[in-house]
Amino acid sequence: MDADSTLLEQIRTQKRHELKWGQKTHRKRELDRNRAGLGELHHSIGVIEHITEQEIKGLAGRIKRRKRCDPLDLVRLSYGFQQSRENIAHFIRTTGVINVIVKELTGHDYNLQLLAAECLCNLSLGDDVCCEKIASFAGTYLIALAENPNCRPLQQTCLWAVQNIVGSSPKGSKLLFSQGLVVVLVRLLSCVTDPEAADDIILTLELALNYEQEIEPTTLTQIVQCFVEKALYPSSLRLLYKCYSLMTTDLLLHESSPCIIRQCLDFLSTITETHLPSQVAPILLSIRILAHHVVANPRQIETIFRYQLQRRALKLSVLFNECAKENMLPVCKEFLWLLGQLHCNGGEAAGNDPELMKTYLTYDNFVGELSVPKALL
Repeated sequence: MDADSTLLEQIRTQKRHELKWGQKTHRKRELDRNRAGLGELHHSIGVIEHITEQEIKGLAGRIKRRKRCDPLDLVRLSYGFQQSRENIAHFIRTTGVINVIVKELTGHDYNLQLLAAECLCNLSLGDDVCCEKIASFAGTYLIALAENPNCRPLQQTCLWAVQNIVGSSPKGSKLLFSQGLVVVLVRLLSCVTDPEAADDIILTLELALNYEQEIEPTTLTQIVQCFVEKALYPSSLRLLYKCYSLMTTDLLLHESSPCIIRQCLDFLSTITETHLPSQVAPILLSIRILAHHVVANPRQIETIFRYQLQRRALKLSVLFNECAKENMLPVCKEFLWLLGQLHCNGGEAAGNDPELMKTYLTYDNFVGELSVPKALL
């Protein structure tokens, strides 16, 4: 058990490092794009190449004395925080300076708000203590601004800061949870229409679910409910699978289950014309979600059969054979298990129609037409 726990923690640590690196490179491009709308400031920052630790100390001291931040000061700090963790450590040791940045975050000047959010976002690349301080002083404001979809760059930057904290700081995460982060994220997810914003919200929730002991079980069903009657895509499948992995069997027996099953089948039908090896992860997640429902309630096999016969947009045997042709062994292995469950329990799960499975096999003979890869035999 100890060995398993250690391995799990190593995997989580590795994922946190990968997340930070990916966000750091992506964020630099996006924040530069946002700053491009700030006129002369964008031209001024073109000369910033390297911010030294002494400059960081000087900036922190000046900001603290003046109790306000110039736009260029915030930009220089942001670049400095990205360049090294030592710069972050020197800044965070200056008592009270973070409060001045938070004051700019809560002001009425949108440009200063955006730069202050960027500054806190890059500051959150620091250690646990640093993230805890940001959550303590700025958490409620970051959450409130993330809830406003009308200022997309500001919302995105605040969500990035929150992701950094939740992805790397247990203490900072607990503070954000106590400030209502998860409730706000679920509310946002239930009404979001912008796909890019949805991805940011989903990733933040996905990271939050790493602290499952802090998440109410009913929250999991609320997250699932957000996807009902909406087209699924890779990030939503990821979050759905994580929710189902944490749910007890009684939570899996939810009224939304048939709808999610139909949506997974719809997703699988949309990717049959794409380059399948590039879709390994979402295909695997769709199969696993279907398997979760079939295991929790074999009667859901009837839902699968009836919807497949109604839509006639996807043959499971054809999709399996295409995956086998592309040598997608992990997908084929779990796909075989799901098809085995459909075959073994299909007759019993057909309810009042004992001929349902026979009718389905006439349409899609996944028993006799599979080309199973030799490596799996």
